[in-house]
Amino acid sequence: MNKAQSPERLSIKPITQMKKLLSIIFAASAFVAVAQPKKAPKMAPILSEGYYVTAKNDTIRGEVQTNPEDETELYRQFMFKVNKNAKLAAISTKKAVAYGFDGRNFIQFKDGEETIYLERLAGGRINFFEYKFNGKIDGFPAVESAYYAQDTRAEGADAGLKQIQKISNKFYKKDLKPFMKDQPMIWSDLDKFTFNKQTVTNAINEYNKFYMETAN
Repeated sequence: MNKAQSPERLSIKPITQMKKLLSIIFAASAFVAVAQPKKAPKMAPILSEGYYVTAKNDTIRGEVQTNPEDETELYRQFMFKVNKNAKLAAISTKKAVAYGFDGRNFIQFKDGEETIYLERLAGGRINFFEYKFNGKIDGFPAVESAYYAQDTRAEGADAGLKQIQKISNKFYKKDLKPFMKDQPMIWSDLDKFTFNKQTVTNAINEYNKFYMETAN
C-alpha cells in the first residue's frame, strides 16, 4: 500500500494549475490589446496669422488653422481665433466673404445652390481660381480640382467675362481663349491637350504683367 501523501504535496498541483490558468489569461489579454486597432492620433492645429472679411466689409485679424484633417474643408469653411487666448471657431461662407493666410487668399463664390470659397492662384486683370473637392479619379476616391477665371476689366461685347466662369480641365485652352485673345502668343504657348496648373498660372501672371506694363 502506498503511503498517504502529505497535505503540502496535495496542494502543489492545484497551485500549479492556477498559475498556468493565470498565464493563459494574461497572454490572451495581451493579444487582445495588441490586436485592437489604435485610433489615429489627431494632429495639433497649426495656426498662421490671417484675416477674414465680413459681409459688412470689416476685416477681422487673428489666426487661421492651416492643417484641417480634410484639405478640402478650406474651400467650405475655416477655423479661426481672434487671439491666442480664444478658442478656435468655425467660420463659414455665411460669416466671411473672403479670408487668407500665408499668402493664400480665398473669396466667396456662389456655385449654383452652394456657396464655396475659391483660392486665387493668379491676380490682376485676369484672376485665376481653384476649388478643391472630394471626388474620384479613375474610380478611386481622390481630391479633385475645378478652375475658374475672371477678366476684371472686360467691357463691351466681352463684359460677361467680368463674371467668374468655370474653366474645363479638358478643354481649358479653348475656354481661356476669350480671356487671353489680345495676347495670342501667350495663349498659343499653352499645351492643347495637357492641363498643368502651374503652367497656366504662370501664363496668366505673364499676361497680367504685360497688360500692366502696356497700360502705363
